[in-house]
Amino acid sequence: MVTVTHVAFLVLGVVLVAVDGQLLRRSGTTYLKAAHPDAPVADSVNQLVTVLFHLVALGVLALLSAVDLGLAGFEDVVVRTGILLLLLAAAHGVTIGALARLRARQQAGQLSEELTARTDERLHGSQLS
Repeated sequence: MVTVTHVAFLVLGVVLVAVDGQLLRRSGTTYLKAAHPDAPVADSVNQLVTVLFHLVALGVLALLSAVDLGLAGFEDVVVRTGILLLLLAAAHGVTIGALARLRARQQAGQLSEELTARTDERLHGSQLS
């Protein structure tokens, strides 16, 4: 049976997930664009990561709303919201870690290309002399 506390928790949870997801979306795009020369690709990668974040977080919200905590009223909403906030913080951290790995991989690729180009330039330049 759906109660007012369950509805209140679900509405609050969806708002929290949406806000956190938008923060990740905005900061993640900027973060990836700093390392990726092709801005639309960086934006697309970030969009995929944030969609995954939303799906996982909303799934956790749905599961958490179905668990019987043995509490009632306001206390139930507060405890569920606290658990959700802790789980959202963990999901946020994992998502930031994924973005950092993507950025580091892109920067390593750029460095490798730069070093290869410089090495080729020096080798070809010394052969011409």
